[in-house]
Amino acid sequence: MRILQHSHGFAGFERALEQARQSKREVLFSQVTPVDPVDPLQFYEAGYQLYQGERSFWQDKSGELTLVGIGNAQTFTSNKRNDRFIDIKNQWQEFLSSAVQVGEKKLGTGPILVGGFSFDPRQEAELEWTNFSDAYFQLPAFMFSVDSDGQCFLTTNIVCTEFDELAKIWDRMQEEKEKLLGFAEGQMKDVKVVQVTEIEPEEWKQSLSSVVERLKNGEMEKVVLARKILVDFDGRKRSETVLERLRDDQADSFLFSLEVLDSCFIGATPERLVKKSGDSILSTCLAGSIGRGATLEEDQLLSDTLLKDDKNLHEHELVVNMISENLRALCQKVEMPSEPTLMKIRDIQHLYTPVTGTAKKDMSVVDFVNRLHPTPALGGTPTHLAMDVIQEEEKMNRGFYAAPVGWMDAEGNGEFAVAIRSGLLHDQHAYLYAGCGVVKDSNAESEYQETLIKFRPMLRAVGGTMQ
Repeated sequence: MRILQHSHGFAGFERALEQARQSKREVLFSQVTPVDPVDPLQFYEAGYQLYQGERSFWQDKSGELTLVGIGNAQTFTSNKRNDRFIDIKNQWQEFLSSAVQVGEKKLGTGPILVGGFSFDPRQEAELEWTNFSDAYFQLPAFMFSVDSDGQCFLTTNIVCTEFDELAKIWDRMQEEKEKLLGFAEGQMKDVKVVQVTEIEPEEWKQSLSSVVERLKNGEMEKVVLARKILVDFDGRKRSETVLERLRDDQADSFLFSLEVLDSCFIGATPERLVKKSGDSILSTCLAGSIGRGATLEEDQLLSDTLLKDDKNLHEHELVVNMISENLRALCQKVEMPSEPTLMKIRDIQHLYTPVTGTAKKDMSVVDFVNRLHPTPALGGTPTHLAMDVIQEEEKMNRGFYAAPVGWMDAEGNGEFAVAIRSGLLHDQHAYLYAGCGVVKDSNAESEYQETLIKFRPMLRAVGGTMQ
């Protein structure tokens, strides 16, 4: 990978184009430029007219990094069931091998892929997920980044071919960049919710009760069962309006949006799968949950109950054991506290244990995603048996729900969250998803009520309510 230290973008672009002509293959030109601050959502909205269906958004839960992608310079997909993680990693590395980069390189700038993986590639496709592959990533034509100090950068990515005209492409990209950065935020007309429909809730409860009996018989230790609701609108729902509400409502969560044609996978999840920065690794064990109280006293009582509840503690321990064991395979050392604490968000609180590690040499964030997905918090344990039960019992395709969604850069750094508290906008509909961990002590009605709590953030964000 060739990195030019000077900031003369045109000269770097000219060099990349000449390289493409000589090699007769695609060559990436990537330029990083400091820019004045703008609201990331304003930049996201600006891309609607130019690149509708080709936008992405990522904001980590601590607010240290925001990424907004507009346009697709290149798309990376894979439908290799057993090798999709490594296939994406190899495609990315091969693509970067001849790249020309210009400008200051910081974490969260330069060539970055944004996207994710499906929960289980064995699940049969449903209409709403047909725009997505089992692995789908975008290299944005324009990536707006905001770091922890509030500094803003714009990465421009151009994929050069031997047939491109130098001045024409350069001028067009500069013109589009000015339009995006100079966009004045407008007042969007939102659509109204027509109907909210639960999809076969009684059948779902029956499935859960059936799974509990299998757990009591010792077939497995835990299975995570999910379900969905359908929200109908009187027009096409724009993802900007949902992101804005999620940012206001769920500021302590990872925010993400991934547009693919007329679909958009979007959500606000509290759960990190893994973060890699250099050789530093951070993962999260999040399993076992209870609602929030209406008063401080009631909330504290619920917290104390959760911290002492055997069912939830056992569910959490399964996740801790799996994540720590898998991290040890890829890390020189792994550390974690001996007992869980609580992660509290607006509608729910979870048992929480952070796990840190030092990565072995030449590991990419995708290697960790491959090793960790699915955790017992989203699949169950033993994993292969739980995944089979999910396929049998859920009667739906999860798509990217409960799967890894995030970003990765040219050096193998990146961060992926587990896409819970999420939904898919498709045409004039939204499909919202929620699940719960089922163990032998689970009760169908209480687990059903837990899913109602977990639906709330996305239901509010799309403007709906549950009767």
